[in-house]
Amino acid sequence: MNLIPLLFSALALFTLTANGQGGPVLYQTYCSACHGTQGQGGAEGAAPPLAKSLWAQGDPDRMIKVVLHGLMGEIEVLGKEYNLVMPPQGAVLNDGQIAAILTHVRSLGNGGEKVSTDRVAAVRAKYEEREAYWKGDELLKDHPLPSPPGPLKNLVRKFYALPKDQRSMLDYAKLEANASSRQPNGLINLEGYSEKDHFGLVWEGELNVRREGQFSFTLDSDDLSALYIDDKKVVEVSGLGGMGRAKTGKATLHPGVVKVRVEYLEFTGFTGIAASWSGSGIRGTQSLSSTKVVSNQKPKINLIELKPEGNRAVHYRNFIAGTGNRSFSVGYPGGVNLVFNQENCGLELLWHGRFFDAGPRWKNRGTVRSFPLSAQVYHLQKGSPFPGQAFSFKGMELDERSYPTFHYHVGNLTVRDRPEPNDKGIVRTLSIESEGASELVFAPINSQSVRGLNLASRGLTARQDGTFLLPLDKGDNSFTFHYGIQ
Repeated sequence: MNLIPLLFSALALFTLTANGQGGPVLYQTYCSACHGTQGQGGAEGAAPPLAKSLWAQGDPDRMIKVVLHGLMGEIEVLGKEYNLVMPPQGAVLNDGQIAAILTHVRSLGNGGEKVSTDRVAAVRAKYEEREAYWKGDELLKDHPLPSPPGPLKNLVRKFYALPKDQRSMLDYAKLEANASSRQPNGLINLEGYSEKDHFGLVWEGELNVRREGQFSFTLDSDDLSALYIDDKKVVEVSGLGGMGRAKTGKATLHPGVVKVRVEYLEFTGFTGIAASWSGSGIRGTQSLSSTKVVSNQKPKINLIELKPEGNRAVHYRNFIAGTGNRSFSVGYPGGVNLVFNQENCGLELLWHGRFFDAGPRWKNRGTVRSFPLSAQVYHLQKGSPFPGQAFSFKGMELDERSYPTFHYHVGNLTVRDRPEPNDKGIVRTLSIESEGASELVFAPINSQSVRGLNLASRGLTARQDGTFLLPLDKGDNSFTFHYGIQ
């Protein structure tokens, strides 16, 4: 495309003082011939529009530089590409005139923020020696364009602090929000919460439906999320896991305003949520969030299966689906495998068969959670095995076969937790050092029973709620539990 010169109208014929004319008059004199009287752009695309343009929004230094030193090369404005030359105007217009013109431009659907004379003077002084035209990519590197406003109107975000063991979606309508804020950009986002754990967010807003028809809503999240239209669930992402699990639901909508509600639950680790919609009257797919929904089609990754070698156990320390972010997995010879969660000092997963495929983590560090290579995984616990007690993980020791013994404190008790393979299950021995006679409630599983799993203990009987009361004497105490897989 040939370069198109952009000239301010009648530039050689007028010399106006900074105080003699206001922004609208200065704009009509110097800018309207090329950019349109209302900033709508030049005839036949000769010059890009300035009204409702992201280039005129956000950091004012971007446009100050353009006016002072000119612009050359390719840029994109409102979805259209321009290849242009705009001569520098810094030698013709003083700081006050430039500030007035840009303030007027920012009133043309660009947020209306004023540009001060001092700001123009500071940019002029900083680049006093510059003679070259600015280029589009150079400007955007220093002054990225703000995100375009999203389609969600009257958007409000509510924050909920959740218990550390909350792993499933709950009824937020029955809870009182800890904080609430408006989202003027009309997009769902996690700003301010991306580094937190154990929380929930609810966004409520409105969408304007222009035509009747069937609409598709796509949702992706780390961890759980659900999207509702007029209080009807359209799509959800269930279970703990990372981004890349996008789901799509459909809804038939009529012209008018519909209510949108998006619910989100973050357990631990990475955070993320993305949503979009498409359908009648929408060009392509329109994002409802600051993060774009990406295809959940995953590249083919060669299997990197972890296996025990000889009589030695194999270990896998990573983000594992259904557990916390400090999980330690052990694959024993013979096919018994377990996951111990250091966050709550609990034995969380148990299965027999193949261990883990490390391929996804090897290729996509930090983006996916790993799943055991077994169709039958027993979920034993979702919280602390010592109800009502404070606990802290202290470390582990490995024997000559790489079998671990986990060390942790429960209150003022010192615990050595040793699981070992036994047929298709494990024998778990708790060695507890106590300073005196006492009792300790122990929950080897978080319910009275786990289907397909037999649990027994030597000399102890489970109480009605499935817990065991461990009698402690001063000194060392030992308790053994058998987890049998059918």
